[in-house]
Parts: sequence; structure tokens; C-alpha cells
Amino acid sequence: MRVISYGGCRVDVGLCNLRCPYCVHLSEETEEVDVERIARALKGCRHVYVGGAEPTVHGDLVDLLRLLKENGSEVTLKTNGLLPRRVEETLPFVDRYVFELKGDFDDVRSVALLSGLSEERARRYVESLMKSIEIARSAGKKIRIWFRAIPEYIDENRFRKMMGRIGKVDEVLVYQFLSKPEWDKPFDDAEMPSYEFVRRLGEIAREYADRVIMVGERREEL
Repeated sequence: MRVISYGGCRVDVGLCNLRCPYCVHLSEETEEVDVERIARALKGCRHVYVGGAEPTVHGDLVDLLRLLKENGSEVTLKTNGLLPRRVEETLPFVDRYVFELKGDFDDVRSVALLSGLSEERARRYVESLMKSIEIARSAGKKIRIWFRAIPEYIDENRFRKMMGRIGKVDEVLVYQFLSKPEWDKPFDDAEMPSYEFVRRLGEIAREYADRVIMVGERREEL
């Protein structure tokens, strides 16, 4: 498995099937590491988070998840949802899924720009993401929606409509774009939104989630 880093009850993998313009992971160095070695390093962790670039593009992901469960860990998997069949394969070994959304579902051009895909592939991506969310929901898994608030690509009305399409979830995390250099980088003329904008989105998200986390200049929960 190509990994950026592992340890501290977390695995960040390399490689991705999207080319998001703000992504910090695609430029990070990776190394090939056996999944057995990763699992040994994380033994004793009550919770393990598997994320980074995109875990589902790795052929040995299921092997890693199986080993983590055999260690007795609860596993959280973060994914863009582009590969529903791969998500389905992970169901026996994952307790919680984190799905990151890319802009307004109904604005294909924006989704294409934020994912680095053509508009046709962006349409298919949204369909695949919705299918992946439903796969996790039908299996009774916990779901967190991870949303990067970029004001040029979303507003309150569009966010509410998008959350309405997704439906009820356990958690929503709304992140203030560019507030953490380790999470994203600038692109085009996109600017960091005000924290007040992030909070307004968080209040909308509360209509669809039991718990809302807002991360940026400060951290709050609703």
C-alpha cells in the first residue's frame, strides 16, 4: 500500500482518483508499506482512522481493514465515494464512513472544477457518491459528511438542498476553507470564508445530523 504516513492510530494513504485543486496530499511523498506492518504499528489503538488521499483505490485496502478489526480496533474510513463497489467490500470491517462532498451537486461545473473531473465524469461521480452513502446507510453504518465551505461554490440555499438529497446522517463536519494549511491549499481566486458563513452552514446541517462540528478559526459543536 502506498502511504503518506501511519502511526498515532491513523493511516494516510497516497494516490487518488480525483484531482481536487486544493488537495495537499497529491504532492506529498509516499512509500510502499506492507499492510501487515501498518496493522502491527497500530495494534492497541481503540479507534483507527484510514484516510489521506483515497483509500479505495488501493487493492489491499480490505486486507488492511481486516487486520485492523482483528486487532480489535473500531475503524473509520474516509472516502470520496467514487467507487461504490469498493465501499461495499469494506462494510464488514468499517464502523464509520466519512464522505467528503465536492460542492453543489446540482452545479456540475462546480463539482467538475472542485474534483478535477470532466463535467460528464463529475455527473457520474455524484451518482456514485450518493450510491456509496446509501450502501453505508443500508448497512447500518455511522456516517459523517465532511464539507469544505468555499463561498464561491456554495451558499446557504444550495447547501440545504444538497443536505436534503443526502438525508439524515450521524454527523456533519463543516470546515472553513484555507483555515488549516495542513488540510488544503489556495487555488484560483477562491477565498477563505468568514467563520460566520461556516456557522450558518453548520446550523443548516443540524437539521440533518445528530451532531455538527465546525472547524476553522475556532472549533464548535451543535
